[in-house]
Amino acid sequence: MRSFVLTYANSLFSLAEDEDITQAVMDELKEVENILKDNNEYIRLLDSPTIPLPERHKLVEEAFSSLMEYVLNFIKILCEKKSVHCFFGCVKQYEKLYNKKYNIEKFTVITAHPLSDSLCEKLTRKLEKESGKKAVLDLRVDKSILGGIIIRTENSQTDASLRARLDALRAQLTSADVID
Repeated sequence: MRSFVLTYANSLFSLAEDEDITQAVMDELKEVENILKDNNEYIRLLDSPTIPLPERHKLVEEAFSSLMEYVLNFIKILCEKKSVHCFFGCVKQYEKLYNKKYNIEKFTVITAHPLSDSLCEKLTRKLEKESGKKAVLDLRVDKSILGGIIIRTENSQTDASLRARLDALRAQLTSADVID
C-alpha cells in the first residue's frame, strides 16, 4: 500500500510541477481532504466494487465539479483502483514533496494556552532562523502540558513543557529514593 501511495503522489506532483501548478493542486487536495475526513461512508462508496465504475466517476464529478481537471482525474484514478481510502496518504506524500521543493518545514507547536500573534511571529522567525527553512506552524492547545511548549517536526521533538519538567523531577526524586 505504501508504494502505491508513493507512486501516485509522486506522479501527481511531477505532473503539477510540469504544469507549474503545484500550489493550486496542493490547495485543492487539502480542500478535498477536509471534505473526506468526515465522510468515511463516501470513501467506502467510492471504493466499492459493487458500484459500477461509471457511477462512481459520476459521483466524483458531481461532488467535486469545481476542482481542476488534474485533481478530479486523480480522484477518479483512485476510484478505478478502489483506493480512495489511500487519498490521505497521497496528500501527505504530495505535501512532503511540495515542502521539500519549496524549502518548507512544518512545525507542530503545542502550548497550554493559545499563542498571541506577536509570539507566533517571533517563534516563526526563530524556527526559520534555526532550520534555514520557511516555517509553517500547526498551532495546538493542550492544557495537560500545564505550561511551556512542545515543538515537533517530522523527525524531532523538543519538549519544554512544564509537564515534562515535573515528570523528569519526579523520576529523579524517585530514583534517588527520596519519594516512595
